[in-house]
Amino acid sequence: GVEGLREVRRSAMNLANRLTVSRILMTVVFVVLLCVPEGFAKWQPRAWEAGYVLAVAAGVTDFIDGYVARKYRMITDFGSLMDPLADKILVVAGYVILTTRAIVPAPVTILILSREFAVQGLREIASKKGKSVKVSYLGKVKTMVQMLVLMMGGAMLVDWLPRLLWGQLWIWHVVLGATVFVTGYTGIEYYAKNTELYLKST
Repeated sequence: GVEGLREVRRSAMNLANRLTVSRILMTVVFVVLLCVPEGFAKWQPRAWEAGYVLAVAAGVTDFIDGYVARKYRMITDFGSLMDPLADKILVVAGYVILTTRAIVPAPVTILILSREFAVQGLREIASKKGKSVKVSYLGKVKTMVQMLVLMMGGAMLVDWLPRLLWGQLWIWHVVLGATVFVTGYTGIEYYAKNTELYLKST
């Protein structure tokens, strides 16, 4: 009945939160699979492919759990804490692996990680002051282009998209460039729009 539905919405382990937890677990498994050394065994290519599929699945759950939480009003304190954490674990793991495999340049990964830590720090300051930092439209675009890089880079890693056939490598550079721009711009934007959080004493 209605009361039962309300209880499900309030439950820490509702559908949206289960998807969030599954994203963390899938991230752990895909990291283990993609860390199998190249040429280590005959099944190494299959391990990488399975890891890539899991990474894509983890990325998909990011969009699904958010949709489910909003549509069915399943927003909980647990989800508010774990959802962004799960996102950061996925992004950090993906970019670090692609950098170690010489697919994503190290400066790009450093910029992305620095931006994530900087914005998280700003959110913590806002939380202590009883305020919040709203996600901007470009912030959502940033997430999409970062995920696109992970999907394309992962496909290149497992040779499902062999270096964009080499003749079209410019496409990869354009996507990377867009990611760098949006990541850097949104990081600056968050601080520029929330100066009262760190320039004014309370």
